[in-house]
Amino acid sequence: MKLLRILLPSVLAAILAVLPGCKKEDTEIKYMDGYVALSLPHYMQPGESKSFQVDTMMTLINPAGETIGYYFYDAYRKVSDTLVTADGIIRKHIYTYTAPDALETVKLSFGGFAPKDSKYTGSVASAQSVIVLPGLSGDGSITHFDPATSGTFTDFRDFREYYYTTIGDLDWMRQNLAWDESGRPYDDCEIMTDVFGRYYTWEEAQDACPFGWRLPTDAEWTAMQSGAEAGEDIEGLAGKMMGDLYFNGTKMWEYWREVKISDEFLFSAMPVGYRAGGIFDGTYTYAVFWTSDEENGLGVCRYIYQEKDIIYRGRMSKTDFAASVRCVRE
Repeated sequence: MKLLRILLPSVLAAILAVLPGCKKEDTEIKYMDGYVALSLPHYMQPGESKSFQVDTMMTLINPAGETIGYYFYDAYRKVSDTLVTADGIIRKHIYTYTAPDALETVKLSFGGFAPKDSKYTGSVASAQSVIVLPGLSGDGSITHFDPATSGTFTDFRDFREYYYTTIGDLDWMRQNLAWDESGRPYDDCEIMTDVFGRYYTWEEAQDACPFGWRLPTDAEWTAMQSGAEAGEDIEGLAGKMMGDLYFNGTKMWEYWREVKISDEFLFSAMPVGYRAGGIFDGTYTYAVFWTSDEENGLGVCRYIYQEKDIIYRGRMSKTDFAASVRCVRE
């Protein structure tokens, strides 16, 4: 019986193979040769447009020699636009995508498709972009920022306006410096300069502040907390410096039981991370700021880590590490 159970399936398959109409149908998916590609800026403003030359994107080949159609699909608007029909008729040579008036992540797809009865299937590529808007008045990407008791000043190099707060004997900027003649924007997208500020190396930071302003010393950070010792981490200060801010509706500082975010000093630190080895990292986890100090050939920085109510002291490369800048004035 054991041998019979093994042989029966083989015998049955042989019988079915010779019967009329019982030939196994070829259901294997066959793909066209080549692939399609699509890219969008990682960050865009509402109303910003990007155009695509469709002729240069028609990169698929149907091995059966059949024509290929191409289309774009806007997932946010749920709109499909066929630029080349399945029988090869070109309707549009250029497709223009316009970012919607919505501060969220959007998705655009581009694909090729074969005629209805073809044995070949097409290919699809997708790209995403985060729609952002500068400004702290409540309608930009950064919200829950309260400017009520802050002063303002204008950087006359580029006429950007900044909020500032007074802590002790110094005025401190409440926003990360965004002077675009130096440093790098987040993810190398210029639109992010006025959202997260720019990231400067220690060497760039030395000359980045506006006229009348300068980088704070490490001692000036320590002076903000009574009893803090020079050159050491500052305990119990981070929560007073952290802003309960949101980016496109998402809370930036995650809740941790040890940290009570009060922004008592109106410093409004936001966790926009840092840039190291050419990679932007630490977003939603770290806020890192340069001081004017150096030690053993390294630049001294102060940073906040989301899980602890501590302003840490760090030493980083002057040229390969980039952080945010907050300037001070007497």
